[in-house]
Amino acid sequence: MVKPLRNIALLGEGATNFNERYAQLERENPTEAVIIDQDGIVNAYAYDGFAFLNESWYKKYSKNWEHDSSEIDRLLVNLVKSASSHNASPNLTKIKDYLASPPDTIQETIKIWEGFYDPHFKDI
Repeated sequence: MVKPLRNIALLGEGATNFNERYAQLERENPTEAVIIDQDGIVNAYAYDGFAFLNESWYKKYSKNWEHDSSEIDRLLVNLVKSASSHNASPNLTKIKDYLASPPDTIQETIKIWEGFYDPHFKDI
């Protein structure tokens, strides 16, 4: 049986941090790790998972992140739209929960963004 290719979106800096987990995912199923560039282009693939490469991943996608969440929110909305329809990604659930009920302050928002990062990449 041929297994379909699984696309994982990588957000932030430090893709080398993901190498070990990537090798494990590749052994389970053919996997393509797609680095989301600084412009936040996400619509080329349907994503089966999302890996946040470091705690401050959001700094790559917004110069104004300390004052305004709109650029990051737009990126996250586009990720949700680009999620595979059969996706059961724990990180997708976190993103959707955040978007459904955004915090009142930018400090609370940043705390949630930082919480998307898992140094062991258990949730993707």
